[in-house]
Amino acid sequence: MAVIEGGSSAEVLGVGLETAAPAHTTAKPVPYGSVGHYRVAHRFVVVASQAATSRVFEVRNTHASNLIIPLRLRIAWLQTAAHTAAIENSMDVYYASSFSAVDTTNASTLTPRPLRASMGATSASFRGVTATGVAAGMTGGTVTLDANGPTMQLGIWHLAAVPTAGPAPRAELDYAFRMGDGEHPFVLVQNEGIVVANRVLLGAAAGSTVYIDMSYAEVTLF
Repeated sequence: MAVIEGGSSAEVLGVGLETAAPAHTTAKPVPYGSVGHYRVAHRFVVVASQAATSRVFEVRNTHASNLIIPLRLRIAWLQTAAHTAAIENSMDVYYASSFSAVDTTNASTLTPRPLRASMGATSASFRGVTATGVAAGMTGGTVTLDANGPTMQLGIWHLAAVPTAGPAPRAELDYAFRMGDGEHPFVLVQNEGIVVANRVLLGAAAGSTVYIDMSYAEVTLF
């Protein structure tokens, strides 16, 4: 039987057919060094004539060497008003490169919350479309969306009339990278990021509310 000895303790771990003392492990957050772990949330309205590929949420890594690692992304979408006609739509999540400037028009600055008071200031720059909704979405930034298309999509079927006796159309994407199962998360270097965009041009009548929550780690090494 092979034996692993602790580097700074007298503990010994048996490897192989070790039935008497199985190993116990405890999952820990991604090590963050001098930076930290953070969460951010945004709520906004999708309005009539919402433009195709209009940007509604974005994050950019501004730091020369720190890495931004998105750990969980949640998008919830609720129809709140009648549409001109029933229509299928989606919120598309893109990897973004050449992201040298975030949007400045129709954009709200979002401030992430560190998950521990001692964590350092984040270098992630977040913007969300104006909460009351803007048909053109956010503009004015310098960003290139992945030409291969979105990496995640949240689809919804909007109805021509919102039901009053039952639930309105609702959709939710709640994605967490399963690193414990070997899945690799996005690792964003300087001038890379994530952008969420409305996919389909909506009609003269439309209305829904979208909620986006994101948690991430900013680290010096990964």
